[in-house]
Amino acid sequence: MFEFSIHGTRGTMPACGAEYLGYGGNTTCFSIRSEKGWLIVDAGSGIKHVSNKINHSNFSLPLAIIFTHFHIDHIIGLPSFEPLYKKKTNLCLYGSKENNPLWKDHLKIFMANPFWPVGLGEAPANASLSDLPPSANSMDIFGIHVTWFNVPHPQKCLLYRIDADGRSIIIATDTEFENADSASDDFMAMCKKADYLLMDAQFTPSEYLLHKGWGHSSWETAANVAKKCCVRNLILIHHAPDRSDAELQRIQSDARQIFPSTTAAIETMSWKL
Repeated sequence: MFEFSIHGTRGTMPACGAEYLGYGGNTTCFSIRSEKGWLIVDAGSGIKHVSNKINHSNFSLPLAIIFTHFHIDHIIGLPSFEPLYKKKTNLCLYGSKENNPLWKDHLKIFMANPFWPVGLGEAPANASLSDLPPSANSMDIFGIHVTWFNVPHPQKCLLYRIDADGRSIIIATDTEFENADSASDDFMAMCKKADYLLMDAQFTPSEYLLHKGWGHSSWETAANVAKKCCVRNLILIHHAPDRSDAELQRIQSDARQIFPSTTAAIETMSWKL
């Protein structure tokens, strides 16, 4: 059995306040748990929820974190990730050497004086850093098949397709397309008939016009991509940090006019595969 969970829904920076409680204020983090281990995608501030889940389940399972990219909203939760500070933890961090040849050095600098008191190599956990296999753009881990390729975003970003138990999940965070027609053929082929498409929807259509080149899409583009790709479910992710619950409810309603099976991502939502 596999369980997929959303632990962080925001992009750029966390959101704090009563008007954000419904959809959550933590930044990007997802996980899929199998009987063989925990696969985590990105280490935004939402990774604290992964710590909580692990503490209430089988802590002996190995962990792996695969990074889409290394902008700070996607790594900000790593230094305080509780399993790093337990000796029995086995953790492997994966990044793309092709996109960022120095990613290992960057993470070590991020988790070092003067930014953090405990270095990545000093934490008690058995932690290692590995490059994603560059040739096949795919790997199998914990009974899960993971495929990836680059999507449009400053300093590059990976899309991940996760296949487990006959179900497919696309994680397309930090992805910029002006509209569905401008999406690449490879992107559309990867998303086609997926069970779940989690796609960047940080902007409204009018906001996008003022933020071209920032590396994010509008909810309208995400809805049209879902429609063209015939996916089963669309989950809007990477909410703008100042987007209130009321605004997200309106966005969800508007997106459903294009693609009825649309949900704005809610922090801690999960489902079985």
